[in-house]
Amino acid sequence: MADIISWDKAIDKKVKSSDSQDLGKVQSITKDFIQTKEGLVSKNYYYIPKYYIQGYDGDNLWISLTKDEVKSRYEKEKAPDPSEFETPEYTERRTTMTKDFPDFANNIPAHTGSKSGQTTTSQDMVGLPWEKILDKKVKSSDSQEIGEVESVSTDYIEVKEGTVSKKHYYIPKYYIQGFDGKDLFASLTKDEIKDKYQRDSPPSESEFKTQQYEEQMKKTESAYPQFRYGVPFMAKESGVAIESESSGKTLNIPWEEVIHKHVRTTDNIDIGDVETVGNEFIAVREGDVKIHHYYIPKSYINNYDGSSLWIDVPSALVSGKFERETEPTPEEIKMMSKEEPKRTQ
Repeated sequence: MADIISWDKAIDKKVKSSDSQDLGKVQSITKDFIQTKEGLVSKNYYYIPKYYIQGYDGDNLWISLTKDEVKSRYEKEKAPDPSEFETPEYTERRTTMTKDFPDFANNIPAHTGSKSGQTTTSQDMVGLPWEKILDKKVKSSDSQEIGEVESVSTDYIEVKEGTVSKKHYYIPKYYIQGFDGKDLFASLTKDEIKDKYQRDSPPSESEFKTQQYEEQMKKTESAYPQFRYGVPFMAKESGVAIESESSGKTLNIPWEEVIHKHVRTTDNIDIGDVETVGNEFIAVREGDVKIHHYYIPKSYINNYDGSSLWIDVPSALVSGKFERETEPTPEEIKMMSKEEPKRTQ
C-alpha cells in the first residue's frame, strides 16, 4: 500500500528509476539530496536531488528520471555542492512539486503507480516532460521553423534561431501545443511569435498576466490537466484523407488544429474535447469532476467542420466501445478498428 512517509523513514528503502531500474538503497538524506548505494562489491553512489523523487509506493522510492539520466548526472564518488543542482530544469521541478505537494519538505508523497513501474492514467498522459525538450526543434502553427529550445523556465521556453545572426524567442509555455516525436508545435504563427516574443532578454513575469493568456492557460489545463508536467503528444502527419460514407467527400483533417475541439456523435451529442492525438487514434476527455477518457480510432471520424470532429457512432455506444483508464495497446486499436463502419471506397 502506498503511504506518505517522513524523510527519516526513507533510510534503507529501495530506489527505482522512472524506467523501473534499481538504483540501490538510501544510505543518507540531506536537505538537498538523497544518497543511494548500488551494489555490494563494485559499489555505485548516486546523489539524487530530492525534488526528483516522485513518491513512495510502500516498498520503493520512485525517481522521475531514467537510470541513464541518474548515472550521467548524479553518480559521484563524493557529495556534490548543492549549487550544482540549481539549473532551470531543477528549479522548474522544485516549483511544480512544491505546488502539488506543499508538505514535500517534511514528507514523501505516496506514489500512485503500480509496483511494476507502471504509472496511473494521469502520469501516462504527461507526454514529453518539460526537462526533456531542450534542443528540440520548434515550429509555428503555420509550419514555419522557429529554432531550437535553448532553455526552459517556469513560464516560458527560450528558442534560439540561427547560428551567426541569432534570434531569441521567449514563448509562453501554454502556447506550446504538442510534440509529434520530432518537433514541438506552437499554437501561434511565426509572425505572431516574432511580433510578441522576439527579444534580447527574458520577459518579466507580469508580461504573461494578460487576459488572453489567462484564458489560454485555463483552456489548456481544462483539456490537458498534466500540462504542467509535460507537452502532449500529437500525431506526426499533418492530416489524413478519410472518405466519408455520408457525404462522399474526402476529408483532409489537420490534426495539429483539432486539440481542444469538440467531438460529436451521429445523434449530435457532444462527448467531450480532443485531449491528445496519436498516430492511430484521438483521446477525448469528458467531464470536469467525474472524468471519462475515450480512445477513438481515427477510422471512426467521418467529418470535421472546423469546430467539431464527428464520429460514426451513436452516443449510447461510446462508453462501451472506447472508454479506457489507460491508453490502449496497438492490438486493441486494431481490434476496435476492425469494427469500424464501412466507408465508400
